[in-house]
Amino acid sequence: MKRDMMLMEAILGQLLQSPEPLVTTSSISQRLNVETPIVRHHLNLLQDKNLVEESESGVWRLTNHGHDYVEGTPDQSMALKLSSQ
Repeated sequence: MKRDMMLMEAILGQLLQSPEPLVTTSSISQRLNVETPIVRHHLNLLQDKNLVEESESGVWRLTNHGHDYVEGTPDQSMALKLSSQ
């Protein structure tokens, strides 16, 4: 499966905008209208970069590093930052 940087950005955005600190894989999948296995794969890639953490099976949160990353320099796109880390 190919990595989709735009999907990774969208997932981070969903986690940041969520009113709840913990979000399920299926909830993210439904909100983005993307199949759950694809979302799960990209969450795992984000976890590899310490941007998200799976607190229990299928329940994700944005890490402190993830908040710093998403709320970083406004003129630098997340896609550029994701590919350079």
